[in-house]
Amino acid sequence: MSAIEFEPSDNPAYSDEIRERIENSLGIRFPQSYVELMKRWNGGYLGDSFQIPVKQPTDSLHYYLGDGFFSISDIAGLTDDARSLGSILYTVNTARNWGVPNEVIPFSGDGHTWIAFDYRNPINGEPTIIFMETDNLWFQKLANSFQEMLDSLLPHDQVFDEDGEIIYKG
Repeated sequence: MSAIEFEPSDNPAYSDEIRERIENSLGIRFPQSYVELMKRWNGGYLGDSFQIPVKQPTDSLHYYLGDGFFSISDIAGLTDDARSLGSILYTVNTARNWGVPNEVIPFSGDGHTWIAFDYRNPINGEPTIIFMETDNLWFQKLANSFQEMLDSLLPHDQVFDEDGEIIYKG
């Protein structure tokens, strides 16, 4: 994760009180790795687009994940302003309008697709990280934890060339 540069966040500085209020309203506890990131940088846009490697994409999600990668360029922060595009409450409220289950907490996406914490089947008390397509509510696990996802991120230019062809040999 050290290679990631973050754009300045438009969100207010991290607050334990706001985090606790959000966790209580959602009925979850955020992973410590997410909380630590929010303490340093409370969400917004990454300095560049990064790719999350996808192991064995399901046939139903081949359209989105068929190259074996999915792009992430933002992570929602911990602010209680549900109207702010950079707030995890905004992503959650938007996702609920698309029929996303309550145990799935999106932190990046656009409505049709999301990257989310999945509290339905936690591992050692932590949510897994999933990709989801909302038209059919199809899911694909991306990582066992938020930290694992962060550690797996690859800069876009290490995965694709200028013509969009895969150059990554991982």
